[in-house]
Parts: sequence; C-alpha cells; structure tokens
Amino acid sequence: MEKYCLFTVDEFIRDDHFRAWILASHPEVDRFWLDFQTRYPERKAFLMAARVLFISLHELQAIPTDAQGRRMWAVINESTTPGAYTGRREEMRTGTLCPIWRWLSVAAVVLATLGLGWFIFQKNIGKSAFRAGQIAESALPAIERKNSTDLPQYFLLSDGSRLIVYPGSQVSYASSFKADTREIILSGKGYFEVTADETKPFIVYANQLVTKVVGTSFIVDAFVESTSPRVEVHTGKVKVFTLEKFRAAQRGRLEEMVLLTANQQTSYNATKKNFTTSPIPIPNTTNAQGTRRDFNFQNVAVAHVFKTLEESYGVTIEYNQQALKNCNITAPLDIEPLFRQLDIVCQTIGATYEVFETRIVVSGPGCDL
Repeated sequence: MEKYCLFTVDEFIRDDHFRAWILASHPEVDRFWLDFQTRYPERKAFLMAARVLFISLHELQAIPTDAQGRRMWAVINESTTPGAYTGRREEMRTGTLCPIWRWLSVAAVVLATLGLGWFIFQKNIGKSAFRAGQIAESALPAIERKNSTDLPQYFLLSDGSRLIVYPGSQVSYASSFKADTREIILSGKGYFEVTADETKPFIVYANQLVTKVVGTSFIVDAFVESTSPRVEVHTGKVKVFTLEKFRAAQRGRLEEMVLLTANQQTSYNATKKNFTTSPIPIPNTTNAQGTRRDFNFQNVAVAHVFKTLEESYGVTIEYNQQALKNCNITAPLDIEPLFRQLDIVCQTIGATYEVFETRIVVSGPGCDL
C-alpha cells in the first residue's frame, strides 16, 4: 500500500491493481482502496481524479473530428476561466478546488463529451498527462515559448535570468514569478543562466526530473521521448530529484537526490530508475570572472599540476602522493581542455587515469630521480 502514497494521477491509471478496482467489484480489492483512502487522505483527490478520468476514457473509443477538437478547447478555456466553478457544491463548501482536481475534472467532462478514445490517452499519457499535471500543480499561467526553428532561441525572464531554448523544445513560465519560488516547465533542451536569489529557488520540471537551484548556469536535456534525461552544470550547484522524490521532499521528508557542482552531469535511467553522475565531456574552468589560471607548467611537481586542475575545473583528482612525489612536468597546456591536459600529464609521467563518476583516479609507478 505504501508505494501508492506518492502516485500521480497517470501512475494510478497505469496501475493494474487500480484498474482492476475500477473495472470489477471484488470485496478484497474494494477494502484495499477504502483502507488506502483512510490511511492517506491527502491522496484521495488524486485517486478520485484518476477514477473519473479512467472511466471516461475507458468507455469511449471515438476519435474526435477537427470540429470536436475546436469544441474541446472552447470548453477547456471556458471551464478554466476564473469564476467558472462558482456553481459547484464542492467549491461552495471549501472555497476552491485544488488545481490538479480542477484540471482533471474539466478534462474528464470534456473527454466524456467529445468521446476522446482510451487508446489516444494511452499513447500520449507520458507526454500530455505529465505536462498537464505539472502545470496544474505549479499554478503557472499559460505563457509558453516553443522553438520551431532550426536555431536556439534566447529569452529573458522577469527576474533577469536568461534562457536558451533549443530547436524542438518548449518552455512554460510565469510572466511574474511567485513570492517564494521561480518555476519553469521544460519539454526538450534548455540552457539556463539563473540570477542568484536565495529567497526564491529556481525550479525546472522536465521529463520526470526536477532541478532546483539558487543561482547558477546549467543545461537540462529532457525531451519527452528520451529514456535518459540529463542535467549538466556549468557553474554553481544544483539539486536533481525525480518528480516523485521532489514531491516527498516538499512535504518535509528527507529524500534521495543528486547534488551536482560545476562541470558535473547526471543522467536518469527511466527503466532502472537510477542516476549516473560523471564529469561533463568538455569541462570549463570555474575561476572567478576576469581571472585566468596559468596552465603553462615549467618543471613543476605533478602534485602542483593536479592541484591547479582541481581548483580550475572543480574536480577531484586522486593519486598516490608518495609514488608520484618525484614526478615533475614541463608542458604548455593553456589551449587544451581538461581531459586532453590529463592525457598529456599522464603520458609524460608514465601514468594512466580513470573516471569514476565525479572522481578522477590517477595510477602510475612513479618517477625515478
């Protein structure tokens, strides 16, 4: 039962046990879901929304015509207009409907009215239901930017943050962010340069991942069809959650997440449900703006070289200090990226290196005097 306490509407609809409860009455199954609602009352709205939507979609099979499609959007627009719910008894009793219930109620009515088939929903559930659920929960206004060109497009957000939307990608965001947070919904690939504001975390929702930052620059590569969405950090730090873990963290629970610093990336395997973290392919120096490291080494200890690389790129280099204490190096490395620099250093001292997630481990016999 515990696994259902974080289920979203689309996850309920996908679940065989939930669908068996809807499709056929069985005392044991009925008792299970009644106990679930008693034990987790905060999930009842999601459960009931999933029930309504499942029934509406399961019973109807017709594909809507173009005219029906236009009617559908007309109903959605009318139903989501402020004041459209004033006649509902539930709203009169509580003052308002929660956003996800409001959206799904409208969706269920529209789908039932127009006959949008279950198989259409099944085909698009990973795209539309997840995206619509995010929009509903984050309460973003309908401001969307879609890049249908062959070139990246640049946008300036109201807080001064900069956003680059890559071809085939789309973002939704508020014209004016809320008092306590800044939220973006991304479908595809986007580059973010976030204006620092410790009082307003910057949160990006994308393909089952949630990236939370304060002030930094990073890339989220998370097209809907991708089974391995990725986050890449250029400067600063970010926290990366699955959507499920992020929701639990918002309720005050300590949840698993990946902490990324500059020149680190992580990808999420949707099948195995795990993260893989590593340095980005071409790391950038992380020095303060206007400063530059000197990579032109002239007969210096390799320990000094490794320390310079660590401080410049924000990486960790592990090696046997005793074995390599007599190794000196002379090499101009100014124009080389990090991994090419490591190649040259290791070839010079007769060593090798391996990358283990965010660590670089150098191994070698040492240098004779």
